[in-house]
Amino acid sequence: MDIIFVISAILFLANLLIHFIVGRFNNVSSNYLWLLFAVHFILTIAYLLYSGNNASDSVNYYIKSLKAEDWLSLFQTGTVFITFLGFFFIKLLNLSYNSVMLIFSFLGYIGCVYFYLAAKENISISKGLFGYSYTEILFLLPNLHFWSSSLGKGSIILLGLAFLAFGLSRFNRRIVFLLLGSFLVFMIRPHILFSFITAIVIALLITQKGIKWYFRFIIFIAAIILFFSLIGTVTEFTETDSLNVLSSNTLNNRASELSKASSGVDIQNYSLVMKLFSFWFRPLFVDGLSGVGLLASFENLLYLLMFWIIIKEGFFNWPNINGWFRIGIIFFLIGSLILSQISGNLGIAMRQKAQLTPFFFIFFCKVISFRESYNSRRVSIYQRR
Repeated sequence: MDIIFVISAILFLANLLIHFIVGRFNNVSSNYLWLLFAVHFILTIAYLLYSGNNASDSVNYYIKSLKAEDWLSLFQTGTVFITFLGFFFIKLLNLSYNSVMLIFSFLGYIGCVYFYLAAKENISISKGLFGYSYTEILFLLPNLHFWSSSLGKGSIILLGLAFLAFGLSRFNRRIVFLLLGSFLVFMIRPHILFSFITAIVIALLITQKGIKWYFRFIIFIAAIILFFSLIGTVTEFTETDSLNVLSSNTLNNRASELSKASSGVDIQNYSLVMKLFSFWFRPLFVDGLSGVGLLASFENLLYLLMFWIIIKEGFFNWPNINGWFRIGIIFFLIGSLILSQISGNLGIAMRQKAQLTPFFFIFFCKVISFRESYNSRRVSIYQRR
């Protein structure tokens, strides 16, 4: 069976990846990366079981790739690009549905790893529960892995955003990651790459520390060029005549369709605040829940607590937060604003939120690092006395 070969190949590649990373990053443990792999693999199995009993886009992608005749005709922005990627494995290699799901899941795992690496090289937090810091624990949360473990947009766009975050962390040495990440995000959702570039421009305008002025100037000019280069593609993709993608026909029609689903929530009459709240923190225990929704409620409750800590402590420390963190949180807010407009279905909300939550995790961990720093200073002062 081809699935045995695929599993063997994934384990071999995972071992190479982990060995390479541990050799390059002194503060990263191979045990943790394998734990991350195990959690991702378990939730991949859970998703396979879930998709067997529920309507899944993964099946549609597989069928479309199987029926496609011309590979190059599938090289388009949007959903069709997933069919293009699947064509190689499905039509050319003749792999089964489960095998292709595992391959795309592994790409999602790589995305989780590179988000984690970006966090580790920028944040220092002491170890706590079971010898793991907040950073390690947050990247084990299930929603991130569950929705990035299948043949679909979730795994690929997470990989693209992870490469962007990792590349931007040391942008002068990681041009390849920036280019590849930009390409993947652009091919799936041009407006999300547009949002990321907008976040870069805003963060550079309000940041005076952490980036040397000439680097900031180079990044700003590059971002502006990309910004105007993408305007035509974004307006065409979202079917709007202006940069206000929130008013696009595509997004509004998508929201209307999803609100009619059995697990949908009609957000057409919601205020902007309620749309964002639903996107970030629902489903909660008060909602009508399936098994997946019930598990997600516990995680969403944790998000509420994290959000409160950020509100209480994050803005107080804003002057001490450098440009890289500011880009991440600004992108999280802009991306949430856009994606919340089409999340009438709570399942869709959880799936799309998983692509943005790593930026939320990273910002939260940065806030916690300030708390630890202040506590350490207080202890030091007390001891001197």
